Amino acid sequence: MTNPSEGERGRVLYDCMHPLRQRECMNRLLCQVCAKPAETSTGTMFLEWQRPGEGPKDPTRITTDMPPVCSPCLPLSLRHCPFLPDEKTAVLLLVRKSVLSGVSGTLYRIGANGNGWTTSERDVYSSFNKPRYPGMLAQRLHRKLRGVTVMDPDSLPAEVHPTHDQRRVT
Repeated sequence: MTNPSEGERGRVLYDCMHPLRQRECMNRLLCQVCAKPAETSTGTMFLEWQRPGEGPKDPTRITTDMPPVCSPCLPLSLRHCPFLPDEKTAVLLLVRKSVLSGVSGTLYRIGANGNGWTTSERDVYSSFNKPRYPGMLAQRLHRKLRGVTVMDPDSLPAEVHPTHDQRRVT
């Protein structure tokens, strides 16, 4: 990574997402690659994939922690993202509406006999409409996706191809 004071931003790390950038992109619907507005007049694009051991997802019931992607950055994401092992597992979704739904992170609890702390082995999800876990260190925002259309990346309508300077800021 280069020194930010020199005016350079460093290189893209496709195998991880900085927690602050993830939250900012999810909160403001910014592209996860270029951090410019990803929302268009027809909706917002999200990439989902089938993780090992999971069955196919129902597009009407997806909650995601992956920020959206804009159409100029889509080919780059599909080519370089290590979480998309092959294009058969990647699904491009055009979403009419998405709402912030919760957070996930590490859950800290007091250990046995009141000594020390134990942590959850996996991240824990906490919905905004249910009580949150005390002792959770939240790292990622999640969105529920509604009005989902599965798209073919090779045949996107012109409405989802705005230039970066034509996009509206939300």
